[in-house]
Amino acid sequence: MATMDSRAAALHRHLDTQIENLERKNYHNRELITDLKKQKLKIKDRLHTLSIREAKRSKKETQTRYKNIQLELFNKGNQKGNVT
Repeated sequence: MATMDSRAAALHRHLDTQIENLERKNYHNRELITDLKKQKLKIKDRLHTLSIREAKRSKKETQTRYKNIQLELFNKGNQKGNVT
């Protein structure tokens, strides 16, 4: 997933550079610039979606880890209580 993020980010930067170059040269093909900006926005949305998905996955993994730790501590407490 990280490579997908880095590829999308690189493509986003590349499109940004193309747009800046076209605008700086006072390029008259506004349609091309508009299309590039739309592509850039789609990539930005994809990056945002991926980051949200990654954050949710990370949060879920953390919650699972804490539940497992609590379960282990609970089981250890029960084992000590049953040994008497």
